[in-house]
Amino acid sequence: MALGVLLLADDFDKSEKDEIFEVLKAEKSIDKIILMGTGYIPDYLSQSVKELFKDTVLEIQNTDLIAGFHFAKNHLDNSMCPEIKIICKHKQKMKFICQVFFTPAVNWNVVAVGEDISSSSETLESTTESVRDYLSKIQTSDEVRILQSKKIPNDVFYHGFTTRTGGISSIPGMKSLNMLYTTAKRDPPIIIQENRRRVGLKANFDTETLFVAKAVHGNTVHVIGTDPPEDGYDGVTSDKFGITCAAPGADCVIILFADPIRRAFAAVHSGWKGTVANLPSETVKTMRDKFGCQSKDIFVVMGPSICKHCFDFGKDGIKQFEDINPQCVLNNNSEKNPTVDLKLAIRTLLEYNGILPENIDDTSSSLCTVEHPELLYSYRRDGRPFGNQIGFIGLNSPS
Repeated sequence: MALGVLLLADDFDKSEKDEIFEVLKAEKSIDKIILMGTGYIPDYLSQSVKELFKDTVLEIQNTDLIAGFHFAKNHLDNSMCPEIKIICKHKQKMKFICQVFFTPAVNWNVVAVGEDISSSSETLESTTESVRDYLSKIQTSDEVRILQSKKIPNDVFYHGFTTRTGGISSIPGMKSLNMLYTTAKRDPPIIIQENRRRVGLKANFDTETLFVAKAVHGNTVHVIGTDPPEDGYDGVTSDKFGITCAAPGADCVIILFADPIRRAFAAVHSGWKGTVANLPSETVKTMRDKFGCQSKDIFVVMGPSICKHCFDFGKDGIKQFEDINPQCVLNNNSEKNPTVDLKLAIRTLLEYNGILPENIDDTSSSLCTVEHPELLYSYRRDGRPFGNQIGFIGLNSPS
């Protein structure tokens, strides 16, 4: 298993050189070793490490501890090192930093050489706030870009679909505005929170009251303010001011619902499984039952998703789409796999449930995720790891 090593060079003096190298030589497979110092790296350490590990060595000098650690983590993430070891004397302090920056996708370990010199005043909470402050000051080369539809009444609702620009995620496949944390990926919650904060600033909503669907590929819709379903949910809905509903996607269709009469709204993650399980219909039904909405008053917008030319699907499962609308299936008689028009399937289900055709926008914000790598995340295109954009919607402040 490839190992990445981060050595905090200015933690040590020359008398501890042998002990440091005992730790390093005990590792059989070091893929990358990073020497980091808030000042210059001592020559005795730099030369000896380079002699032993040659081209695997990177030096980071004259840096703040948190900034240097973040840079080092990004470098190791780019190499996708599954295991990372930190060698230092600030053992407890570095444990706190690792807890903030790493996810369960990384097997990390802090090794102390000599006595731990961490300050007793340092806590996980204080470290988290220091990291949060540092991340908020990072400048990006591009701005947060949000796609919108004219179909949503903007005098009642704010809404949008994020893209992948303007954020601070750096992991391949997840650069730069990844909006969803999962334990299987290397983007930690604090990075996602900062990305969301930047979107909230751009769109003028409070991320503390942002509710994001769980994307479990089912047909359950969670009404904010009630107990969340134990098995997860792919839609969130509300009629309360101050609440922002959101849903993630990285090929699956993100759908936003808005009823300006009842001032109710919803955000839904509708992949192919959720679509054939009638999630769009369940969302309309929930809005009618919980908020008294009428289908004719609901506007619906579909966000970025995989297009009908890119969404190839096995012949064995194609009938479930034909049952919704035969026109959803393309190239069914060719030797290659047929492709599926997922947006047409969703439109069909919505119209069947009383949504007026003219109240559905499945074009203005629904760029193909596969065909726009510079702007959108796509699992089909990039594989793992991949980032997620979100669609979001909420009520504007009452006048």
